[in-house]
Amino acid sequence: MALAVPRLAADIRAQSDSLNRVLQYQLGEGCTPLQRAAELLGSSRRVLIVGLGASLHGSIPLQNLLCSRGLDASTVEAGELLHYRLGACGDATCVLVSRSGESIEIVKVLAALRARVPLIAVTNEPHSTLARQADVAIDLHSLADEMVAVQTYGATLLTLYLLGMAAMEHWDEGQRSAGALLEQVPGWIAANLDSAPLWDRFLQPDTTLYALGRGPSLGSARQSALLFSEIAKSPAVGMSVASFRHGPVEVLDERFRAVIFAPPGPTRELNLALARELTEFGGSVRVIGPHPPEDLALPGLVTPKCADGLAPLMEIVPMQVAALRLAQLKGLTVGSFRFAPQVARDESRIAVPKVP
Repeated sequence: MALAVPRLAADIRAQSDSLNRVLQYQLGEGCTPLQRAAELLGSSRRVLIVGLGASLHGSIPLQNLLCSRGLDASTVEAGELLHYRLGACGDATCVLVSRSGESIEIVKVLAALRARVPLIAVTNEPHSTLARQADVAIDLHSLADEMVAVQTYGATLLTLYLLGMAAMEHWDEGQRSAGALLEQVPGWIAANLDSAPLWDRFLQPDTTLYALGRGPSLGSARQSALLFSEIAKSPAVGMSVASFRHGPVEVLDERFRAVIFAPPGPTRELNLALARELTEFGGSVRVIGPHPPEDLALPGLVTPKCADGLAPLMEIVPMQVAALRLAQLKGLTVGSFRFAPQVARDESRIAVPKVP
């Protein structure tokens, strides 16, 4: 079936150019604010990383990186922090992550915490409210997306990885790992786009997809669910492998579909064990990671080798392509939003597009 190529596919393909742009900027003009932010984090008693949607999901690997080096770090959704947790921020350095720098909850958190705690902004809009009012502002310097966070999501992952490595005094290692990874990105993206039809037998328009991961890949699982909601208008669940075992596994039947992220790390074998069990009990599973077992492999899903903290950059690409493919198969206008604005400026209502 001949399918039109939407702008979203172009955004997926352009991630390679965007990531190279981001890396060169963070190593050059953007290095000074990034290093200032890293010094703040490295000297902090506690770090709160705050965001919404893709920005929050893209922050989970930074949380894991900082925690692995002994720093008390956690991610929190901006709306939850704003209404329920502001009182517990007094001893923290807050990293506010927002593509636009204008999302209503982020702006309100910014106003509530200014002059109370150190504030680090991470945004793609250097003239936004967030960038102007934070103590240190890191510009992602990503190419812009049409609507769905694709290039900016990768920019967030890469920039926060560099920030974390700098805060842990591993800046040179971070540069080398990022540079080595970006050499592999063009071929990886092209292979996934070329093999998009291989998703057709797996994807079920009327079935909820489960995306499951642990550690840094928990962000990939949650971002995958967001991509399926935004792009394919299809319900999906992103959650941890451990939590899935504790009850949600009861949804398993012959219509069950799951993607399991299995990067290198301490829980890879646990994740693969679940994949095997789900298959044995009649579910359909796809594993995303390096060298998955033969019986679970799908062409294009064997990720290139890279540093553990950068694995989410590789593993999200197949899910971007899968969500795009499902939208095409459903006959949707790919990349358009029916209800959500690109920047949410109101906490209390959905912004319904105006009818001409």
